[in-house]
Amino acid sequence: MSTYLERYAWPHECFPDYQPPKNLSLIVVIPCFKEPDLVGALQSLSDCHYPSGKLLVIVVLNEPENSSKEIRKANEQTMRDLQAFQCDYPVLVTQKKLPQKKAGVGLARKIGMDEAVRLYKKAGKDGPIVCYDADCRCDANYLEEIEKAYQNKETQSGIVFYEHSLHRENHKAIVNYELYLRYYIDALRFARFPYAHQTLGSCITVRSSMYEKVGGMNTRKAGEDFYFLNKTIPHGGFVEINTTTIRPSDRVSDRVPFGTGKAINDILQEDDKYHVYHPNTFEDMKLFFDKADYFWSEEEWKLPMTIQTFLGDDWKEQIMDLKNHVSSLEQFRKRFFHWFDAFKILKFVHFCRDEFYQNVELEEALEWLSQKHYLLKGKKESLLIQLRYLDRQYENES
Repeated sequence: MSTYLERYAWPHECFPDYQPPKNLSLIVVIPCFKEPDLVGALQSLSDCHYPSGKLLVIVVLNEPENSSKEIRKANEQTMRDLQAFQCDYPVLVTQKKLPQKKAGVGLARKIGMDEAVRLYKKAGKDGPIVCYDADCRCDANYLEEIEKAYQNKETQSGIVFYEHSLHRENHKAIVNYELYLRYYIDALRFARFPYAHQTLGSCITVRSSMYEKVGGMNTRKAGEDFYFLNKTIPHGGFVEINTTTIRPSDRVSDRVPFGTGKAINDILQEDDKYHVYHPNTFEDMKLFFDKADYFWSEEEWKLPMTIQTFLGDDWKEQIMDLKNHVSSLEQFRKRFFHWFDAFKILKFVHFCRDEFYQNVELEEALEWLSQKHYLLKGKKESLLIQLRYLDRQYENES
C-alpha cells in the first residue's frame, strides 16, 4: 500500500474483489451525474481500434445526499442503460451518494482515479489514467494514441486535443466559447508562459505514479481540472496528444457553477457580442516574463504598472526571495514560473479586467492575436478552424 492510498485517497475501496486483466494498458475514468447518454460515450470507446483486454473503464455514478427525485430517476435510468449495454471491455460501476458539501465532479473524478491507482497496483503496473466525460465522443484512434504517448517512459501526464461539434443547436455559442478558450491559451503562449495548455477535465491523462506524487485529484465542484494540471504540468513529462481528438458536449448544463455547460447557457442569454480579456493584459505579461533572465542577472528592475500594482509594494522583495533560494539561472526560471503559475496568472488577468483594462469583443481580441501570434483571416467559424489546425501543430514544433 502506498502513502497516497493510505493517507489521501478515497478511503473506501470500490472493487476489492476485482482482478484487473494481466495485459491492462489503460484505465478510463468517467464521472457520471444526471447524464442522459452515458451509453453513447461508452459506445464511442467501444468503436476505437483497440485490443480487448487492455482497456478498463470505471464509471462513478454519483449524486448528492438528499438529491432530488429528478436526479435519482435520471441516475436509475443510467444504471438500467448500463446493465443492458454490451462491449468488449470491462465496465466497473460504483454508485455513490456524496456528502452534500463535497458532491461534484471533483470528488467523483477523485474516487474513480484513486480506484484506478489501486487496480494498477494489483496489476503490478504504472499505467495511464484517462479522464473522460459521460457526454463525450472520441476518434477511433483515441485509445491507441494515448497508449502510444505513454510508451515513452518520460511521459508523466498529458492533454488530448479537443474539438466541440459545430453542427448542433448551440452552434454560435460553442464557436464563441471555444474561440475564447483557444484565444486565452494562445495569448499565454504569446506572453511566453511555458505551461500554457488547455485544461479541460475530459482531456486529462496522467501516469498513476504521477497522480500519487501530486496528491491526487482535488474535490472542487468545478475547476478541478485546472487546479490538478496546474500542480502536475510543472513536474515535467507533460505532452499534448494532438494525433487524436476528443469531442466534449456543447449542451447547456446547470450541473456545475462554471465550465462549458454554464458558459454556453450564459452566451445564449446574451447577444452575438462576446467579450474576452483585453490583449493589453497579455502584452504586459509578456514584458514581465521576458525579463525573467534579467531579474537573475541584475539588481534594478522596471515592471509594467499592472504587474507592480498586482504584486504590491514589496514586489522587489518577492523577486529577491526567488533569487536567494536558487544557485543558477535554470533553477531561477523554474522557481519563477512556479511562483507566477497558471493560478496566479488567472488572478492577474481578473485584476487587470477589474482595475485596468475592460474586456473587449472577441473579434477585436482575435484581430490582435492574428497580428501578434498567428495569421488568421475570415469570420468566426473559419477562425476557429484555423486556430484548431495551428494549435494542433503548436506542440509538435516545440
